[in-house]
Amino acid sequence: MNAARTSLGMLVSICILATTACSFDGVNSIALPGNTSGGDTYRVTLDIEDVQNLVGNSPVKANNATVGNISSIKTDGWQARITLDLNADDPIPANVSAKLSQTSLFGSQFIDLTVPEGQAPQGRLSDGANIAIDRTDRYPAVEEVLSALSLVLNGAGLQQIRTITNELDRVVGGRETESRSLIKNLRVFVDGLADQRRDIERAIESVNRLGAELAAQTETIDAGIAAIEPALGVLDEQQKQLTQMLTSVGRFGDAATGIIRDSKSDIESNLADLAPTLNALADTGKDLPEALKIALTIPFPIATTARGIRGDYLNLFLTLDISVDTIANKVIPSVTRQKRIAPTPARQNADPLSAPLTPANSDDGGQN
Repeated sequence: MNAARTSLGMLVSICILATTACSFDGVNSIALPGNTSGGDTYRVTLDIEDVQNLVGNSPVKANNATVGNISSIKTDGWQARITLDLNADDPIPANVSAKLSQTSLFGSQFIDLTVPEGQAPQGRLSDGANIAIDRTDRYPAVEEVLSALSLVLNGAGLQQIRTITNELDRVVGGRETESRSLIKNLRVFVDGLADQRRDIERAIESVNRLGAELAAQTETIDAGIAAIEPALGVLDEQQKQLTQMLTSVGRFGDAATGIIRDSKSDIESNLADLAPTLNALADTGKDLPEALKIALTIPFPIATTARGIRGDYLNLFLTLDISVDTIANKVIPSVTRQKRIAPTPARQNADPLSAPLTPANSDDGGQN
């Protein structure tokens, strides 16, 4: 009885192995514990340029939760096509993007489904959907990270940075106070620039307008340059004369400086003597301009000359003060008594040039 049961069990085992051997596709075709999707699933494909070390049965995650696994990985031309089995109970938006990720530096790889940043979830993935290659990407591989780190450490200019740091230490060493003061002054300078930002912007805009105006006047500027070219030629021909003239002006300046230096005391004393005159002139105030109005056109003010003289006659307005006080105190005292001089003949033998300079003879012997 036991022998019959043993034979039957072996036969069933052989049949099962024979049946499963027809679909065996390596170790990765055997579902790993925890990676299988429970319940109903639907199938989605995605295209990606590089799968790196991704293998079948790797998990598919969304928001750090496993929502399925990788069913197969095949090539499609120069890109890979991955088939995903996703849990029907886990809704995945239709606008997700797929990214090849890694759990840690040396951890396993998986497919991460996320909604692109700045987009809202839309719709839902359905059976047979495809995530195009423009919506797939990958994180840098460990080899790429290590090679980049090696480049930085070995040949990315760290030695030059060290040299720069050493030179900065030599410059700043012993000058810490000045360096702090420099930083403080630099901050004040930057704050000043920030406060004058509007003025700087206006200045730049003004320069921009000037540039536009100059660009619009290009033909005029060209004509002006062409017109001034002969004058520049004349200046070039007379360079020697101009140099001599400037040299002479320099010598004249030196001589004038010497004269002023030697006569400094005289000039100062003349200016000091001139000060009272200028002060008196300043004290005249409004009287001087009023006097100048009649100085050249006396007795008529210059403002009324055109109205006073009319052809062969003139208009004259007089104000006479003939009061007793005025005659007694001003007119009579001004009339002085002088000794009468005897009349001389109209015709006499006298030198017309010297006669006016010779005093007339008086009765008392020519003494006045």
